[in-house]
Amino acid sequence: MLDSLRQVAFLVRDLPEAAELYRKALGTAPCHTGELPQYGLANMVLPAGQGTFIELLRPTSPDSNAARYLERRGEAPYMLIFETRKFDDLVYRLNSLDVRITGQTEEAGHRSVFIHPASANGAFLEIIEVTNSGNPWPAAGPNWSAEETKPLTKQLRQSAILVRDLDQATQRWEEMFGLKTTQRFEVSFTDLEIAVIPLEGLNTFIELAQPTSSDTTSARFLERYGEGIYLTIYEIEDSLAMDSYLQGQGVQFTSSRVTANYTNLGFNSIWLHPRAMKGAFIQLSQVLHPENPWPPAGDSWYR
Repeated sequence: MLDSLRQVAFLVRDLPEAAELYRKALGTAPCHTGELPQYGLANMVLPAGQGTFIELLRPTSPDSNAARYLERRGEAPYMLIFETRKFDDLVYRLNSLDVRITGQTEEAGHRSVFIHPASANGAFLEIIEVTNSGNPWPAAGPNWSAEETKPLTKQLRQSAILVRDLDQATQRWEEMFGLKTTQRFEVSFTDLEIAVIPLEGLNTFIELAQPTSSDTTSARFLERYGEGIYLTIYEIEDSLAMDSYLQGQGVQFTSSRVTANYTNLGFNSIWLHPRAMKGAFIQLSQVLHPENPWPPAGDSWYR
């Protein structure tokens, strides 16, 4: 019942500073800026390619949920935003499963429902049905499709959610959204067991990840912050060119070419450290085997 992962939102303290950082690292520029007074937020939306977006959020009210989260957690991923074409069926399903819904909205061009992090392994979710055919994604503003600035990313492909119990989390996400896991594997150099769930549009994915060792970065993250959004993955065309570009920009990163056992997953990847990206842990991946457009999802999901 989730068609695609359209947007990922990050809480920041300074919108222009954060936008400049994303321009420098990913070559993307805002296509929309605005105020969200009902939530006590100001925002900027940046295209990530193929109708997917990055949203930067700054609290404007000290009493808002976002302001309290920023004070407690610091700059960090805040929300995943999905599109659905089955809004009424989805809401009925969520209610039947006692999923904690924090609100529903109906505005010009779209309807949305919000799912509390307690029901989604620490991830705050918004699910939107676009009702105005004149604009396929109103959150990005009226003219985003005409933007001339092309980001260095092809598109937002996948978001990883760190969980304590992978079996339980996988069952929960499949049940809530009528989806099916197509691939499950361990990544030895990160000590993570991963389940990959394609969304119905078959171009974006949810990753659920459980640490398999207590002495890893992910395990320490889980211990400190609890379950929640951990990593955002974008597809890129050329990892060697991106390496050179990031070096020229002075951005802190690590390449999979220094991690020999990673390429057997079908990727060359680059990781941007959260310290370099205002709390956002980012992976940039070039697909090595074009016959499979997204190898982590397995060998049959796209057929």
